[in-house]
Amino acid sequence: MFSSEDISYYIISLGCPKNEVDSEHLNADMHNAGFVEAREIDEADILFINTCGFIEAAKKESVETILDALDYTSQQTKIFKKRLVVLGCLTQRYKQEILQEIPEIDLVWGLYDSSLVDEIARLFNIALIKRTIARKRKPLIDNLPYAYIKIAEGCSNFCSYCAIPLIRGRFNAFPPSMILADAREALNHGVKELIVVAQDTAVYHYDDKKIWDILHMINNLDGDFWIRLMYCHPDHIDDRLIEALVAVPKVVHYIDIPFQHASKKVLQSMNRKGDADSYLKLVAGLRKAIPDIAIRSTIMVGFPDEDENDFKLLMDFIKEAQLDRVGVFMYSPEEGTRAFAKGDTVKKSTKKKRYNTLMKLQQEISQQKLRETIGTTVQVLVEEKVDDYNYIGRTQYDAPEIDGIFFLTAHNVPVNDIVTAKITDTLEYDRIGEII
Repeated sequence: MFSSEDISYYIISLGCPKNEVDSEHLNADMHNAGFVEAREIDEADILFINTCGFIEAAKKESVETILDALDYTSQQTKIFKKRLVVLGCLTQRYKQEILQEIPEIDLVWGLYDSSLVDEIARLFNIALIKRTIARKRKPLIDNLPYAYIKIAEGCSNFCSYCAIPLIRGRFNAFPPSMILADAREALNHGVKELIVVAQDTAVYHYDDKKIWDILHMINNLDGDFWIRLMYCHPDHIDDRLIEALVAVPKVVHYIDIPFQHASKKVLQSMNRKGDADSYLKLVAGLRKAIPDIAIRSTIMVGFPDEDENDFKLLMDFIKEAQLDRVGVFMYSPEEGTRAFAKGDTVKKSTKKKRYNTLMKLQQEISQQKLRETIGTTVQVLVEEKVDDYNYIGRTQYDAPEIDGIFFLTAHNVPVNDIVTAKITDTLEYDRIGEII
């Protein structure tokens, strides 16, 4: 029998921040069970791939990553045979197909739960060495200044194009005590930004607690840190939530609202309630309450039966809304969803044309809005030291991994510190400035 303290592992996490949280729980559970985290893939005895299965491009990336990993498992240099473990959304949805098509995988698991570690020990003949001090989460990258705080699992919105309810089930809110414990642990490890995530954070409810209660509770934790709110379905944003964005001191003036479209016809077909007018009213209400708020969104083009008039309505909405950031993606049919039965009716070339047209418009809007911030002061979270006088960070208006960065001129500034800076110039998506 092998001992866990002699076995190393490496985790590849694909997909969204919600999946990354699962990977961090896996990382902590492996660490707590005595396994050794490898610095590189080639050094690992067990390779985990936490897959994404949300859209076709994500599924393709997951499969390609698995196939690439088969070369890793063929490199046997120790008594312990290298193992490949695949888990996550893709395997939750297509477990039997993966078992049949890629039999070289040593263990195919669904969504992560802590029993996976015990199953690995049983299958691979490993005795676990429990550590005295256990962690609930362990980041895949050390010393990150931010942490994702997942407040719920699953989704009950049932958008007609989305497979998330099929994969992760209906919306299931986590208890506030669990959320606060997660946030507290992250802060104790030096995190300066807590990013609240779920499939839909705005709809959070647990007993009598709503999302604004959670924001207030997190805000009351000790320390100097930011709170960022992501993934707020527009149909569930109300005055109480907007009031919390105004009133809770540590909540940054930023919100992520996946509008997806502006045509009422398309939105109804997506099983969403809004339209251009209601969404513009929401944007106006947010900006009236919080004039400097940064609004990010995601938009889908090429949904079944989206015609030229629908796309024109969408373009007009983007022009009028003047959103700060927009991620655009092309519709991909997901089997099992209601939209799948409609067929992929919009030509691929048409989707691509609409994608490029919308991206070009939004790039112009985003760049102009950035230029308008020149000369203003902002809070910057310092994330990396380049040299003695140059640092890289993010403003409170930029989420990690998806938005822009801040090139900061400063001296003797601690990494993971929040400083005040003046914006002196901008690039395509980024800002340049100096500490005040």
